[in-house]
Amino acid sequence: MLAATGLAVIMHCTPVFAQTTTAPAAEADDEETVVVVKGLRKSLQSAVDKKRKSAQIVDAIDAEDVGKLPDNNVVEALAHVTGVQITRARGEGESLMIRGMSDVQTTLNGSPNNAGVGRAASLNDIPAELLKSVQVYKTRTADQVEGGIAGTVNVDLRRPLDLKKGWTLAGSVRNVYGSIGDTESPYGSALIAKRFDTPYGEMGFLVNLSYQENNYNEQYVQSETPASFWCCGTQWTSVPGATDAQKAANNISIYRAQYGVESGKVRRPSLNASYQWRINDQLDVVLEASSFKSRENRAYSALNTRIKDSPGVLSNIRYAADGKTIIGMTVTDPNTTDGDILPVGPTSRDDFNVAENNRVNFEAHWHNEKTNVNFTAYRDENSFNNQWMTQTLRLKGLTGFTIDMVSNKIPGGGPFVEYLGASPSNISNYTLKEFEDGKGFESSKETVFALDVTHRLSDDKFFRTLQLGVRHTDRDLGRAYGYRYAGFNTPVALTSVPGGSTYELVQSEAGGSGLPSWYRISRNSLLQNYDAFRQYLFTQRSYHGGSGDWDDKVVDTEQLLGSFESNEKTSAIYAQITYGFNVGAIPVDGIVGVRSVTTAGNSTTMSRRNMLVNGVYMETPFEVYQEGEGTDVMPNANAVIHFTPKLQLRLAYGVNIQRPNFSDTSTFVFYDTLGCNCGYGGNPNLRPNKETSYDASLEYYFGRGGILSAAIYQKEPDGFIIWGYTFEDYNGSRYRISRPVNAAGGMFQGIELNAQGFFDFLPKPWSNFGAQANVTYNNKAEILFEYYNGEPITQAQIDTIPGIFDAPNNSKTTYNFALYYDTPKLSARVAYNYRDKWRANLDGYSALGYSTYYQPTERLDAAINWTPVKYMTLSLEGTNLTENNTNTYYGANNIIPAGVRVAARTIQLSARFRY
Repeated sequence: MLAATGLAVIMHCTPVFAQTTTAPAAEADDEETVVVVKGLRKSLQSAVDKKRKSAQIVDAIDAEDVGKLPDNNVVEALAHVTGVQITRARGEGESLMIRGMSDVQTTLNGSPNNAGVGRAASLNDIPAELLKSVQVYKTRTADQVEGGIAGTVNVDLRRPLDLKKGWTLAGSVRNVYGSIGDTESPYGSALIAKRFDTPYGEMGFLVNLSYQENNYNEQYVQSETPASFWCCGTQWTSVPGATDAQKAANNISIYRAQYGVESGKVRRPSLNASYQWRINDQLDVVLEASSFKSRENRAYSALNTRIKDSPGVLSNIRYAADGKTIIGMTVTDPNTTDGDILPVGPTSRDDFNVAENNRVNFEAHWHNEKTNVNFTAYRDENSFNNQWMTQTLRLKGLTGFTIDMVSNKIPGGGPFVEYLGASPSNISNYTLKEFEDGKGFESSKETVFALDVTHRLSDDKFFRTLQLGVRHTDRDLGRAYGYRYAGFNTPVALTSVPGGSTYELVQSEAGGSGLPSWYRISRNSLLQNYDAFRQYLFTQRSYHGGSGDWDDKVVDTEQLLGSFESNEKTSAIYAQITYGFNVGAIPVDGIVGVRSVTTAGNSTTMSRRNMLVNGVYMETPFEVYQEGEGTDVMPNANAVIHFTPKLQLRLAYGVNIQRPNFSDTSTFVFYDTLGCNCGYGGNPNLRPNKETSYDASLEYYFGRGGILSAAIYQKEPDGFIIWGYTFEDYNGSRYRISRPVNAAGGMFQGIELNAQGFFDFLPKPWSNFGAQANVTYNNKAEILFEYYNGEPITQAQIDTIPGIFDAPNNSKTTYNFALYYDTPKLSARVAYNYRDKWRANLDGYSALGYSTYYQPTERLDAAINWTPVKYMTLSLEGTNLTENNTNTYYGANNIIPAGVRVAARTIQLSARFRY
């Protein structure tokens, strides 16, 4: 969402390389720097200055004032940065990609932070009100921590010595109104700080509090997983084809269609407290603590119509132009009197999620005329806990259904179902088929020590500075996961289920007024009757599974589905040197460095296997332990050629690694010993994805915060992690195990263009206007893999399947346009964002060539800000003003539509004060 501080603070996204503080570019426009600049112009100029002087390729967003960063969270604030593409879910920006890659590292005040057992934090849990600035690093130098081959997003929290002398008080309140579900989402923040002199040096303290509440309601129509029909039964015999091979090859159909509603509430209380002491001109220390928390109640309900693997008989089959993709059919129950019920009915899930990220950080900085020494020590403790209940209902009396998978009744196209014999809108038609509850716990504790020393060798000789550093981390983490599952061969009436007589009506309006409503058992009713409901499931269910039975009061999370405990230690050492020389009258400067890191770890994981014990199906757990160690060396070299004080060319080369996620490398494996000789699990033999990158950027700086730039880049990942399979022997048999594997290689190439600035050359009031435009064109984004869904990729498939190697998450074209107006009392801006279509994933389940693709999206946002008195600003903002929806299709050539997710228009009112 575009907030009042505006899009214009966003800088262009082209490569910027190391330059020393003595470079002529840093001295340019001295005459302009004495001008007092406030508001939007100040933040734009500050952000461009950071980019201009940075040793890396970096783009920055600076807060215009205390407590005011653009947009409601970090992800949304970065949506308009050149080269950044984001996803939105549940009413907010959720995740981001940089130059078409999603492996993004997150850092807090320059040091990595994590969420649960992951390798990155959830940026949408960090409120914008607590931040001073955000930087997007697209390359790294040796002094930066490895990881995030796409790039690094660093968020800087405010510190007291950043502020003016004396007291600083600031705060904000706002409310966001959503057009879907008539939701309201309140926000509030408060900051108190003081900077003062003492006989022992200058000191300062700061406390910054924030509370966010996101109430969301999203509605959608979606089909799932196009693949060949599965053998056997009445459905298989009614599929056209003389042989099994012909039936499988010539009948590709979606697995199921669903109408869905996802709603919930996310509460995010956050705190940042900081104390700084500048003991003298050479020594200062920082002690700070931060806490970001998220508590979410999420309700999901979808009316599912399952097509494949059901007892139905197929008729009236219609095909797409390719002759094998089914786009319509009728499914009929062959015998409605034998107790069979077609797999049609609502699935509803209730989640309660709690995430916490806490850090205590200490820093000491010492310097003299030639040497700087920086020491950092911090402790991170974070966790993510999830509890859920899932209910699956069936429609009794249903004799069949007709489905049109390309219906124009769905905006943009999608599945439309007509039900025969029973209506989802009649509660008397409902029965209970399955129920599940579960819990998952993730926790991580990490201690980090880092020491950096920089020594100035000379001001004008070839070698300018030498920097050395060491870093050690020790991280303990664990994951526990378990569930209980109960099902009924013959679904039971809701009236016989404790709490089943209290229900809720659900309605999706994603397809207009033509979609049916449906019911679910009330969450409150389940909770109020849970003891009786659990006892009912224990005594009445036909079958069960999971890590506990329904007579247990607590779900067993110790021995199921890859629960693990791990430890990882890293020891890094780096060295880099800055240099400078002249080619004629043209100065050149840069950095050359290398980083070496040794990683050692161990993991204890619970695996499991199927067994028949006295004729009863059992899942038997067993423990697996593994340890390993490896060293990675990452060189980098940067150069900046200063043609003039305003025009410069940046060149860069670098190597970086992305370590696999801990769950991907777990030793967990599940062996299905009851017939298929298959299974799934983690892969402890995964290697890091090692990327080599090359960048060039031509940049022209002008005025206060103005820039024109053009950049090209190439990234070469080697070891991209996708879902594949391996073979292994177990108990005398050979098993095909689906698991994460390293791809053969890849290539990302692109071009970035950016222009921004104020029209200072025009007379007033036109000089108060400014504009920004940027374009990112990823002309190549490929991930090369040799196997798909257990079968080798053939040359014929490569030649005939469009987009077979398309990298996930990448849009070929992204562009932004913004127009803004800024005066001390009144500012306004309008911004437009466009993102081209992109592949969602390489799922390993859909038929090859039928990956999900998101269609192009666009957003139009606007904001107006008024400052009636010196210390207060009032704002009115709107996002997604054209109510652009998100449509998905299967296949790079849009074989069939997958569905639509309806996006809300929001209006936001806010007030902000500062003193």
